[in-house]
Amino acid sequence: MHAAALAYFRETARLGSIRKAAGHLNVAASALNRQILKLESEFGTPLFDRLPGGMRLTAAGDLLLRHVTTTFHDYDRVRAEIDDLREAKSGHVTIVAVDSLLVDFLPRVIDRFRADFPAVTLTVLAVQPSEVPEQLADGRADIGFTFVGQMVRSVQLLAEIPAPLGVIMPVDHPLAGKRIVSFEEARAYPFLAQAGPLPRSADIDPDFSAFRAHSVPRITSNSIQMLKRAIRLGMGIAFFTRLGFLEEIERGELVWRPFASEAINKVGIGLLTATGRPLNAPARQLVRQITDDIARLGES
Repeated sequence: MHAAALAYFRETARLGSIRKAAGHLNVAASALNRQILKLESEFGTPLFDRLPGGMRLTAAGDLLLRHVTTTFHDYDRVRAEIDDLREAKSGHVTIVAVDSLLVDFLPRVIDRFRADFPAVTLTVLAVQPSEVPEQLADGRADIGFTFVGQMVRSVQLLAEIPAPLGVIMPVDHPLAGKRIVSFEEARAYPFLAQAGPLPRSADIDPDFSAFRAHSVPRITSNSIQMLKRAIRLGMGIAFFTRLGFLEEIERGELVWRPFASEAINKVGIGLLTATGRPLNAPARQLVRQITDDIARLGES
């Protein structure tokens, strides 16, 4: 059906009068009425009751109005997105994130994004989880990723990636055959740790906090690449989300297993932006792509 006919129908339904709708749309009342009659002919049923006081929707007309409202809303949304595409051909986006996302997940996202927006430049920085909200709030970054905890009003959560801490290890490790790993089982093996504090979300399980507090790492490093190599060489296991090891897991080089902890398994990493500060066009496009990627990751 022609978009004009739907627009005429919607305006007539809104104003309850062909004459008023025609005047508002700056078209002849006879032309508008012909479009309404054509719609009724196509559907084979009246869409309006013609009353002395004006036009009133029938049940069929009410159904069509709901469809028309949704259609025009979707059209406006798509048009806005197309406008964004046109505006997003150049610009700069700054991303701050917990280190594990910079190893695998974000490079994949950025690789696809740059295929569509090659002129957009990006700055991608690894920061401590607690620093992400403040860097968004003060304008140093456009988009941020950190572990989801108690939200502050200066940032807003757009999407969440499931990111429980678990055990990462070689495929031939004794714990690799288990579906889940208890803290006591993990305690029996040497482990490797990333330097710096654990995310605050890890404190949601007191047993995990106690387990980590009484465990002494064989190696501590601030380099995930160093720790990856050490794990593959059999120096120990490590406790990470799987997001920093997607490629190694896909290639069958490493295995990730969740802890036997309901609380730890609810941990997520949030996609955040500053509250009340609009994103530029390339950042909006990047957020859309990241949101789609997060949805696909949750389905895998």
